[in-house]
Amino acid sequence: MATLSPQPIIGIRDLTKDFGKFQALSGISLDINPSEVVCIIGPSGSGKSTLLRCTSFLEDYTSGEVEIEGRLLGYRRTGTALVRESEQNIAAVRRNVGMVFQHFNLWPHMTVLDNVTLGPRLTKRIRAAKAREQGLHALAKVGLRSFADRYPSQLSGGQQQRVGIARALAMEPHVILFDEPTSALDPQLVGEVLDTMKQLAQEGITMVVVTHEMGFAAQVADRVVFMDQGKVVEQGPPARLFSAPQSPRLREFLDTWRSRNMLFQNDGPGTGTSAEGARP
Repeated sequence: MATLSPQPIIGIRDLTKDFGKFQALSGISLDINPSEVVCIIGPSGSGKSTLLRCTSFLEDYTSGEVEIEGRLLGYRRTGTALVRESEQNIAAVRRNVGMVFQHFNLWPHMTVLDNVTLGPRLTKRIRAAKAREQGLHALAKVGLRSFADRYPSQLSGGQQQRVGIARALAMEPHVILFDEPTSALDPQLVGEVLDTMKQLAQEGITMVVVTHEMGFAAQVADRVVFMDQGKVVEQGPPARLFSAPQSPRLREFLDTWRSRNMLFQNDGPGTGTSAEGARP
């Protein structure tokens, strides 16, 4: 379980994000502590992925603050105002934040190892030999060291996503953000990616995971955060959140998920997840 610290790795305060007249995030406040695994769940359109993208400043936020290890991300304070930072300073603040996307976003013309080492070489100016060493170590962590010289087209979807995880690990981040890392995979490939993420959690890597995999959240998370309509509705340890939800909206969400999961399992082989146990 996570060892909590007075200094969170990520501190989010009153975060809002507007797309025109639509408010995707409304007053989000959340801390992510060292070695903590936080799973963010909720219905489609609830703002989960937008929160992750604002946390890494892939989307600029409308108001509020995001701090990475005590440093304001995206802006600098000038009196009472926030002024947008330069791209160089933004990159410097988020250099210890890794990101794994829904879609693998691998360069098709580059080998697996080149995909993994590109970030350290370009953004951290690590020499090629050292980057190769870090890249092979990261691939070994996800069980793909022997695939270093292959190309993405020669890999399964699950293997490509594990390369995406290795790419994040090669940057030696202090926290990794996962945006629905299994949503683009065929059901039979989901397990290998989740197993890799479980191993990372056991090693104490700080992770924030937007996911619809309730079994993973129940087993691995230190804390589950439920979002709806751009707000954090409820959060807490998974055992309590799944067994005794306090908010009517979370109870409705879990009841709907359980009904769909039970229907799916009754219609065919059990490939869904359970909030009470491991993946079958």
